[in-house]
Amino acid sequence: MTRASVSLSALTGRLIRAHTAQARRRPLLVAFGWVGLACLIAAIWIDRPLALMLKAQVQGDWKGFWSIATDVGEGLIWYLLAVVMLVRCQMGMTATVMDDVWTRWRDEARVWLVYLAALAGTGLLVTLIKHGVGRLRPVWLFREDLYGVAPLSFQSAANSFPSGHSQTIWVVMALLAMIYPRHWPTFVAVGVMVAASRLFVTVHYLSDVLMGSFIGIAGAVLAARWAARRGWSLRLGAPR
Repeated sequence: MTRASVSLSALTGRLIRAHTAQARRRPLLVAFGWVGLACLIAAIWIDRPLALMLKAQVQGDWKGFWSIATDVGEGLIWYLLAVVMLVRCQMGMTATVMDDVWTRWRDEARVWLVYLAALAGTGLLVTLIKHGVGRLRPVWLFREDLYGVAPLSFQSAANSFPSGHSQTIWVVMALLAMIYPRHWPTFVAVGVMVAASRLFVTVHYLSDVLMGSFIGIAGAVLAARWAARRGWSLRLGAPR
């Protein structure tokens, strides 16, 4: 083994150790770096040919299936869930005269407040990024062979990046996996399915979905950390 190869091996080892240490200290920041790199690679080499291929191949019943699946990512559904659960908690707190029961309802209400804050906060961030970047949606590629950005645009056809449905479904599914941990495989499956549907109905590019999904997951993690610092458990029914 030459001196150059030994030096390269040592340098690689140091970089890996530094990366590992940084990932332990700031996992979301490191994850953002990798997702950002993946989005850049996808935007340059993958997004355009993948969108054209899916547009040509996904037809008929498969198109119908993905069109139904993608509706699960509509924000209104998940905002209504939070409202219903908060009203339920308020009614429970009002109806009881027992301190321990009232405390359980209050703790559950806190869970849904954290959920609502994460959903609304990540949704606002995605909206700001969408209009700031102004990425043209795939429809422009299919109709006029246009692929690019129109920064500071407020047109619905120029707000592709990042995917709002992907952000919505992943912040919700990540939080529900924390709230009801026994069912986390179901929540992950739903998140993957809905995010993927944005590709199969050809309204988003791969990089849009990747960044939208990351923002949703990161928002859920940050919300859970915020709750933990205040001693709020997000596990319903778990010992507090």
